[in-house]
Amino acid sequence: PLPHPPEKEYHHVSMKTIHQNPNLFHVSTPINIERFASALSIHPNRAFVTSVVRTLKIGLWPWADTNPTGDFPETWDNAWANISSTEEQQFISDQCNDEVEKGQHSPAFGPDLLPGMYSTPNIAVPKPHSDDLRLVANQSAGDFCQNNMVSKSETKGARLDSLLVFIPMLLMFAKLHPGKRLLLWKSDVMGAFRTIPVHPLWQIKQVVTSLGGKGKSDKSSWLRYVDWRACFGNRGSPRAWASVMGLVVWLAICVLNMVFLCCYVDDCDSVGLVDDMLWYEPYQQLYPTDQTRLLKLWDWLSIPHKLKKQVWGETLVIIGFLVDPNAMTATLPEESKLDLVHHVHDFIANPTRRQTLHDFEQLTDSWHALSLNVFPLLKPALSNVYIKMSGKHRALAQIYLSKAIVEDLTWFVEHVEMSSGMLFFANIDWNPYSEADMTIFCDASLTGMGFWVVDRHLGFSCPVSGEDMRERIFFWEALCVLAALVWYEASKLAYFATPQSPARLTVFTDNSNTANIFDTLHALPEYNPILKTAVDIRIRSNIDLRVVHIGRDQNRVADALSKDNFHIARSLVPNISFNTFKPPRLTLGAAKK
Repeated sequence: PLPHPPEKEYHHVSMKTIHQNPNLFHVSTPINIERFASALSIHPNRAFVTSVVRTLKIGLWPWADTNPTGDFPETWDNAWANISSTEEQQFISDQCNDEVEKGQHSPAFGPDLLPGMYSTPNIAVPKPHSDDLRLVANQSAGDFCQNNMVSKSETKGARLDSLLVFIPMLLMFAKLHPGKRLLLWKSDVMGAFRTIPVHPLWQIKQVVTSLGGKGKSDKSSWLRYVDWRACFGNRGSPRAWASVMGLVVWLAICVLNMVFLCCYVDDCDSVGLVDDMLWYEPYQQLYPTDQTRLLKLWDWLSIPHKLKKQVWGETLVIIGFLVDPNAMTATLPEESKLDLVHHVHDFIANPTRRQTLHDFEQLTDSWHALSLNVFPLLKPALSNVYIKMSGKHRALAQIYLSKAIVEDLTWFVEHVEMSSGMLFFANIDWNPYSEADMTIFCDASLTGMGFWVVDRHLGFSCPVSGEDMRERIFFWEALCVLAALVWYEASKLAYFATPQSPARLTVFTDNSNTANIFDTLHALPEYNPILKTAVDIRIRSNIDLRVVHIGRDQNRVADALSKDNFHIARSLVPNISFNTFKPPRLTLGAAKK
């Protein structure tokens, strides 16, 4: 459930300021709260629904403690942003006036802050792929910034339907409508975060400052505005919006039966049939039927939207990727690919070999938002990055770029540069039990590794030894899977595979951890070279690998081979032939071309 202000906040000096200046504080939302609550009366999670409805009525409390360390000042003026141009200053001034007209900012006051108020820098930043500007409140600036009050653990984890969620949904829809021409549609909520009111006890902590015509040097010209709504720069806003929008999507899916609906922040995306359209009266246009139905739901709930953000077509940009539902492809635009490469290059080229935790978080956030959707095999590049970030909380804390991090990120960049940026996602939809081109069973024991190539009646063994074998059995289990992949590539059985039609290899293992790291491509640094080497092979030879966990009783042949019990292996597979192999060499640095 969404929280409300702790009791101690009502005894702060802020309450006196709020009571003495009622014109500066106001709670409202365009959302029709009565209809929202009524429609959700059948939702099973009553506590959550009640908390969201309460938030819309009294305002959001963003999981905050306004004095988390005991030394936060009562009032703090940190509106120091250097405005680069008069145009930017004029934009900020115009934007503040516009927010007042919309009922999202208080009337102007100033130049001084009142007791309990906080003001942090406000800057104008370009919108993605646009020359337009957006006003952003930098609530992470300074030791006493608002985001240092907001709980990081409580606000993380707002789940978004990425391309990796959208693709399986699209594949399922295509299976249900074979031979039909498909289209995609996308609807956008206008000012998503700005539809959510914040509590007056938090409004007082997000005062917007316009420096006026005389700029920073003359404080007498400063104008102040209390921001009444959730803003883009606050750590709690994404989760708050996800809570509201998640319930709207629940209504669309569970009540209106729009089961093929995904949501990414303020965009709802889905798939439909080219010949299934429905008239939407307010915009005097035909839209895909479910898109029209969603817009009507938004209208009934008074959720704002505008014409130009309601789009559809046989190809469409979804979460930054050009998706073609009929060719079953997703492509990262070349400009975005170059931006990603430059971002990573700049990150590792820092002459001090250090970056802040904030820089690390920006890298991983942008990575997940873009690259890992269309480059899912490159996840191992983040293993050492996450280890370095672990346990660190100060945004400006300096983190050393280890050799392993530089090597991993260089490996990532080289693969991205060689890639077409296109994901053929129809090829990932296959059954590893019945549709593989080749099936191999792998196992490791305290004395060796072994794998069995079922279709070729081949058994391979490799003796290993060491005092730490028992402790490192997971490593050898994973290395055995890699050895099977190395053999498959060397056999030339995948010689004619292409990105559009990759070879399909299923490897069975009785070690669940091994199956898990090859499935998620996420492992501790010790195992990361195994995953990187496997990725190099998969990309180079167009092999789609699935590693599946099975019980030990199903893996008796590979078990016997790992222990050099060849008589047992032959009793199980009479026509098996025996061979040996050497442990594969691992990728440590750059991508193998």
